[in-house]
Amino acid sequence: MRNYHIENVSKNDMDFILKQNQKNIPAVSNLTTDLFYKFLELSDYFKVIKCQEDLVGFLIALLPNKHYDSINYKWFNSRFTSFIYVDRIVISEGNQNKRFGSFFYNDIKSAYESKVSHIACEVNLKPFNEQSIIFHKRYGFEEVGQQKTDNNKKLVSLQMYKFED
Repeated sequence: MRNYHIENVSKNDMDFILKQNQKNIPAVSNLTTDLFYKFLELSDYFKVIKCQEDLVGFLIALLPNKHYDSINYKWFNSRFTSFIYVDRIVISEGNQNKRFGSFFYNDIKSAYESKVSHIACEVNLKPFNEQSIIFHKRYGFEEVGQQKTDNNKKLVSLQMYKFED
């Protein structure tokens, strides 16, 4: 697919991002306007992917030791020192399974493999997110732990992708 490009998020992308995020709950957690603006300031990677100028997805990622209250991010922070944490990746419904997720992860690899040793993320086991589990396994992620979140309503697989030495 040649007609795509990845670019930094701007405030103009907020409506698309909020709408797509909410459509994908519980695969991702809630995203408010305030949290959107916090991510604009806090995140190290907050980008959208466009295909023929149409927005089709976004990805938010953070390096260690940020002031971010995510229980999963804190889990990685307490155990690892060198990673970029994918807080969420969302591809719009009509554009899933078209390699956009891989394009994002390849972009992160290109930007961060000389700076950190891993990409970190979590994938829902409860409720079961089969599409994400298959995607991350195929990409080369491995489980490094599990934890319950949201008052035991969720069980997540904490995963890491190791950059080649």
